[in-house]
Formats: sequence, structure tokens, C-alpha cells
Amino acid sequence: MAITFSIAGVVALSLAGSVVWGAYLLTPLRERFNLREFAGDDQFVWVNGYAVHYTDDGPHSAPAVVLIHGFASSVFTWRGIKAALLAAGYRVIAVDQLGSGASARPAEPIYTTQTQAELVLGVLDALGVPRAHFVGHSFGGRVAMQIAILAPERVQSLTALAPEAFATSRPGIARWVRLPVLGYVLAFYSTSPWLVRLGLRFVSAKRHWITDAVVKGYARPLYVRGSTLAQVWQARSPKDGPRPVPHNLSAITQPTLLLWGERDPVFPAGDGARLVRILPDARLQVFEGAGHIVHEECPEPTQRAILDFLELSTKTQAGLSFPAHPHHQTSEASQAADV
Repeated sequence: MAITFSIAGVVALSLAGSVVWGAYLLTPLRERFNLREFAGDDQFVWVNGYAVHYTDDGPHSAPAVVLIHGFASSVFTWRGIKAALLAAGYRVIAVDQLGSGASARPAEPIYTTQTQAELVLGVLDALGVPRAHFVGHSFGGRVAMQIAILAPERVQSLTALAPEAFATSRPGIARWVRLPVLGYVLAFYSTSPWLVRLGLRFVSAKRHWITDAVVKGYARPLYVRGSTLAQVWQARSPKDGPRPVPHNLSAITQPTLLLWGERDPVFPAGDGARLVRILPDARLQVFEGAGHIVHEECPEPTQRAILDFLELSTKTQAGLSFPAHPHHQTSEASQAADV
């Protein structure tokens, strides 16, 4: 019996060692691109000493719309909304957050909401854009809210798609990712491109959009050097800066559109109902049967809602009246749930 337990122990230790060493040995094989190799001829600007990647399309004389993606995402997520905005005549600026996409991945605990907000503002300063409409998804929605708190004069309107509005700390798994060795191993495997499809399916209620090409687009930034370490340092970073979003929501007075999936497994639609009661000038639209990534799951209704809101916001700021009271609207999404 003792011999059996000893053999089992040796096997278990060997497997654990393989998992640990596999993470360290496979990292340089997976993360084989530097930022320039990954992004090609795309655009970068240096903000506070960090290379921040962005795209800038459409006429520079047109109203600017700034797109801010969520956690573990990139500017790729905005391809549908970006096309719709460009077709409507807007200037569209999409920014890769620090640690994501083709932006820098510093190995230091600076990944706060405020740092990300300041970097987006730095990109706009470099481009000479004094004011814009902001659109953010998930954590990107939180960053957009932080911008509205820090620099309200820069924000014409705010559109937040299932924003991370109320969290005051990192999720539970972050405690494990902070640990030496184990944290790196968890970060490596949790950001594996092979798990991207599984992750997209988990957060989505409608899954018709999760094709091989889309999975490849979401996974591609994980091949940039420093991606695993960036996850570790994000877990080790404070959630917020001096003016945390959850405690300053009532300071966001700009016209705000909240878009939510009825079946969002990440931030429940109830958060939207709570937010619309706190924000002074907000309206909420819930998409039936949709999950966390509403702009992918219900592309046409989401694009239409954003375009209508931007047009209305522009008219309001030109002196026309806005609806007197924030409202809650439920929209039936265009496709049935695909489970």
C-alpha cells in the first residue's frame, strides 16, 4: 500500500512539475512577436513612457468616437461597430489598453482604471482631439466612466456596454495569480489561445458569431511577448486610483447610454437597472437573450442603438431637447439564442 501511494505521489509531482515547467518553457514559443511585428504599420503613440496602439479612421473634421475594449480583448472586438460608425460619417479612434492588443505590457503594478483612462486621454492629446463621444465595453466601460469623472469636459456622451461599474477589488482568481510561480502558471494557461473559444462561449448567450476567424482575431494578441506577465501584474495592481468609479458615479452627468444583455453571466442586467437610477442622465437598453458581448451577439441592434444615441446627443447639445427622464427599454435581439 505504501509503495502504491509513493508511486502515485511521484506521478502527481511529475505531472505538477510538467505543468509548471511547461508554462515557463512554452512562453517564448507562444509569445513570439514584439509589438511592431504584431501590429505592422499600425499607429502608436508614447504616453507616460508607454507605447499605446490605436487606430484612427474617418474624416478628422467629423465628430470623434473613441472605442475602449474590455479585459483580455483588443481593438479587434470593435470591427462591426467601427464599420457602422464610419459609414455614418464619424471619425473613429480605437485604443488598445495597456497590457492588451498591440500596446505595451509593462511588468509593474500600474494597471489601474485611472492609469488606463489617463493613457486614453494621452492618445487623444497626441491626436489633437479635445472632446469626443466615448464607447466602452465591460472593463472598457469602467475606463470610459473614469474618463468622464476625471475629465468631464472631454466627454460629449458616454455609451457603456455591460460596464464593470460596481466592483471595488479584483476578482477572486486574482489572489491566486499574484502568487509566485503558481500565479505565472495560472496566467499562462488562462490566457492560452486554445482557451479563447471556450471563454467566448462562456460569456455569450448567443454563440452564432464565434467562428474560427473570430476566435483567431481574439487570440492573436496573446502571441505578443509579455502577455502572460501582463496578466500577473494586472492581478497585482490596485483596482482603482484616487477617484474610484463606484464611489463617483453620480458625478457622471453626460448623456449616457447603457446597453446590456439580458443573460449576461459576467455583470448581470440588474447592474444596469441599478446604474440607471444613479447616473443623472442615463437610459438603459436590454437585449433579450443576449449575454456579455452584446455588440458581437446582436450586432445590428447594438449598432443602431449607438448611432441613434449619438445623433440624439448631438442634437441635444445643439439646443434640442432630450427625453425628460432616463428610461429602461428592452429590445428583442435579431437572432435566436444558439446554444
